[in-house]
Amino acid sequence: MQNKKNIAKSGSALIMLLALAACSESGTQGTQIATEPQVKSVDEMSHSTAVAESTTDGIEAPLSFSLTDLDGKQVKAEDYRGQWLVLNYWATWCAPCRDEMPELVKFQAENDNVQILGIAYEDAEVQKLKNFAEDFSVNYPLLTIDVYNPPGFAQEGGLGLPTTIVYNPEGMRHKKHMGPIDVAGLLALIQ
Repeated sequence: MQNKKNIAKSGSALIMLLALAACSESGTQGTQIATEPQVKSVDEMSHSTAVAESTTDGIEAPLSFSLTDLDGKQVKAEDYRGQWLVLNYWATWCAPCRDEMPELVKFQAENDNVQILGIAYEDAEVQKLKNFAEDFSVNYPLLTIDVYNPPGFAQEGGLGLPTTIVYNPEGMRHKKHMGPIDVAGLLALIQ
């Protein structure tokens, strides 16, 4: 019982010392902080980063990105200005993504004024993605991203697979669909 009282007293004393140390430190640094430039809080930094990223995601300004296709070539959003652009986020392990692939292939074959770009939202070898594309006769470019640090415009696409986001011919975001989609659904998104 005596040990518990001693531990409680020691703990109280330690808390008191830490509190006094904190008070004395803030008192000595108060004048230094006033003369130093203001540092942004984490919330302010997150907001300013979000604003900077949102200027290229098709919401506040036309979509802008440069990604690599399965052959290592750079593909830019700007290359598709003047036509509808459909970004489809998918993964080889995603059963609904696999189910919708034939619909995307059919839609691309029937709609010259629309370009689908498939964005592989997984950490996979390029050869695995190429084999998948061959198995499903994919007739549109498949692009890769760093899923551990996705570009700002693509973060939303990974929230649920498959996700399809449509951009108008000016590069501005038009509509979004989460879940598998078919030809009729894609046509409705472009209305």
